[in-house]
Amino acid sequence: MNKKDNFTAAFTERFDLPADVLPGTAVITINGSRRLHIERHRGILEYGREFISVNCGSNILGVYGAALELASMNATELLIIGNIQRIEFE
Repeated sequence: MNKKDNFTAAFTERFDLPADVLPGTAVITINGSRRLHIERHRGILEYGREFISVNCGSNILGVYGAALELASMNATELLIIGNIQRIEFE
């Protein structure tokens, strides 16, 4: 973690703020095992029917499953649908 990340974490904790109010923080919403919505992403790193890797700023999000698709995507938001079996942060 760099100094900026340390400051951000300390700031949010000290003032009891949710992390998603800070700029650059990805907001991830999961609806069951079929839909994953990501706001403030920074791009797709890898794309396939069984694995999608998304740059979320300070973390890389790995989405594992079957029949995965990018249902919609723009510069700041994306929607992944399919049979989502697991997500991991790197």
